[in-house]
Amino acid sequence: MTHPNRVRMSKLTLGLLAVLATAPVFAQSTSAGVAGRITSADGQPVAGAVVTITHSESGTVSRATTGDDGRYNARGLRVGGPYTITISKDGGGTATQDGVYLSLDQVGNVDAQLGQVATLDAVQAVASASLKTFNADNKGLSTNLSRVEMDRMPSPDRSIQNIVRADPRIVITDRDRGAFSAAGQNFRYNSITIDTVNAGDPFGLNDNGLPTKGTPISQDAIESYNISTANFDVATRRGVGAWVNAVTKSGTNDFHGSVYYTYQNADDMIGKNEADRKWTGFTKDSTIGATLGGPIIKDKLFFFASYEESTKTSPGAIWGPQGSGSTNEVIGLSQAQVDAISAAASAKGLTPGSSSSANADIEAKRGLIKFDWNINDFHRASFRISRTEELEPIIVQGNTSRLNLSSNWYVFDKTSTSYALSLYDDWTENFSTEMSIGYSDFKQTRGPLTGGYQPEVTVRTSGADTGPAVVMGTEFSSQANDLAVKSWNAYFAGSWFIGDHVVKAGLDYQSDELYNLFLQNYNGSYEFNSIADFQNGTYRRYRVNVPAPGYSLGNVAAEFKMKQYGFFLQDTWQVNDKLSVQYGVRYDIPKIDTDPTFNPCFAAAPGTTGDLGPCGLRRNTGTANVNSAFGGYGFSNQGTIDGNGAIQPRFSFNYAFDTERFTQLRGGAGVFISNTPAVWVANPYSNNGVAVASYDINRRRVATDPAFSSDPYNQNLPGSLTKPGLGSTQMNVSVVDPDFDIPKVAKYTLGLDHQLPWWDMVVSAEYQYLDTLKGISYQNINLGARPACCRTAV
Repeated sequence: MTHPNRVRMSKLTLGLLAVLATAPVFAQSTSAGVAGRITSADGQPVAGAVVTITHSESGTVSRATTGDDGRYNARGLRVGGPYTITISKDGGGTATQDGVYLSLDQVGNVDAQLGQVATLDAVQAVASASLKTFNADNKGLSTNLSRVEMDRMPSPDRSIQNIVRADPRIVITDRDRGAFSAAGQNFRYNSITIDTVNAGDPFGLNDNGLPTKGTPISQDAIESYNISTANFDVATRRGVGAWVNAVTKSGTNDFHGSVYYTYQNADDMIGKNEADRKWTGFTKDSTIGATLGGPIIKDKLFFFASYEESTKTSPGAIWGPQGSGSTNEVIGLSQAQVDAISAAASAKGLTPGSSSSANADIEAKRGLIKFDWNINDFHRASFRISRTEELEPIIVQGNTSRLNLSSNWYVFDKTSTSYALSLYDDWTENFSTEMSIGYSDFKQTRGPLTGGYQPEVTVRTSGADTGPAVVMGTEFSSQANDLAVKSWNAYFAGSWFIGDHVVKAGLDYQSDELYNLFLQNYNGSYEFNSIADFQNGTYRRYRVNVPAPGYSLGNVAAEFKMKQYGFFLQDTWQVNDKLSVQYGVRYDIPKIDTDPTFNPCFAAAPGTTGDLGPCGLRRNTGTANVNSAFGGYGFSNQGTIDGNGAIQPRFSFNYAFDTERFTQLRGGAGVFISNTPAVWVANPYSNNGVAVASYDINRRRVATDPAFSSDPYNQNLPGSLTKPGLGSTQMNVSVVDPDFDIPKVAKYTLGLDHQLPWWDMVVSAEYQYLDTLKGISYQNINLGARPACCRTAV
């Protein structure tokens, strides 16, 4: 039936009937689309009508022609608008729609009835809530935010976390860390892309799911966001939580720019928590920046650039010795004792630092430049370069029995550079493609804030194994900690428009070259039970991890390539005016280059014995071959996810009821996999059980062997020990089960939308169900009677 409230028509008898609605039709792209059906005055389809789609601000033109069924489709359009859409047919009249705005990853529907020249009141059409909801392509669950909508949102952190909370299915689980969960899934299962390039954490360590503490690209450089938790388009790649996709701004025929400054004072602008305590994450947060965009060649070539700097001021250390007046005080530790420990440390060549020194402010710089080229009416290209630099100092806070001096604090020094090239092509009236190629280079080093690299030293003042203590020197996990990830991304999708069908096929590719060095206690970690013991060099405990004989730090680091290939095929079928269905399949397969270092002890059959007894207990006689095989677990430690492919069928539908007011039923079902966090894949490389020698000398104030060394790169290793069991070498092994499958989740959704009679309001009820088909399981296999593989007692 005809809905009189669908659009606000002009007084002309025959005019344009426009339905501007959005839905996730193609996924994680950088463009938008428009489609519709052209009919004559008597309701018959009009074939051969020319549809001209013009981006008003840049002069970008795209064209489409209706088929025998009167339908047309256009893809690869600029996000946003305004657009002017003109439909014409020789002898059949002309219809024009102005003020059309198109959303990222979505298709706007513009239907027309040709007769005489007519014009629609575009503003009313664009503003209608009903027109944004009721659409045959609206099958899943998504939230779309334009630049105008983002400008209206409160965004105190200017981060992606401020944006995603606009979707009711996403919850910010920790504001300080920036972690967010979608539909109850692990934060590592979210997919975050900007201009199709992966903008998420490339390794999987950060709780906020991003490579940096702050936003990877300035929020003032973003044109639009699409946030989805149930997108059944097969082009939706690797993610089971939320898909957060953004596209950056582009230049136009007019010069536009901005200069901005933001400021937040934690004392005055952030409330207290349930315990009536003030926020202590930072004291002040400020950002200054500018943007500029415009034409290089009018209607042809454009640029957009942005740059900003931000500083988040740290409140500093909150712990101090008793009587210092600090926010928190270490009970039983005096300033005089701290001074004595610092003096002893300086005498040994260490730089202890203090409880309040060193700059701990988070500082970031973000720059971006983008070029858009209208090659002709059928081909368009864009190229973007961005770079982010961030220094994130970490204050290692103490507790009631421990004071950490500034030499024990550390800093994350991060740089992230990315490039993105996108091509949009209309090859024929019925075939168009979108292709993108991206490259990103992420580096993160972790080291001390003051004093350079040193062993970590803990000095207690009680003379016992417990009591007040001062900790100084390089934090034990920061002594050998470097991360570098180089990534290539590629995406290609072709769409064929065949009558009532839109057939889409394509592939995507991701290649990560990873290097992760993580060796705790590489510079040594010492514990002393008294100031006198520290002065005399008599430690209570000494731990150090070094490359085993025959190995180097290069063998200790996880260094490998992980490639992921995705292939997809899909058909969207407009069965009739009321029912639209979409069905397709996706196949993903990972490939891993370079296996972890082989551990023969682990791979040996259970119970195997050698010249020195069963695996797990070998006396140090000076003749042991630490790499010889002694009973293990019977399978190799070199297993990876290589070749573990996953087939993912997907189906969705939309049905419009024949009611007085718009009512539609929509839903879908499909299988999804996550973009495998690299940190999980890397563990078997770092923890292979043979490349690291780990020493733990645990003594009770006896003569020390080896002697204390303040030189971080020349730590003394155990020599001849007079008592068995005083020192040991323990090598951990992380493995992938030979029967491991890629984690899979099935998603099912069902939604009902109905237009209310008041103020164009729409009420929606949605149900979403997730079924974990294959989940991650961690297990400590070193349990029970089986001995610990690759353990040496000395």
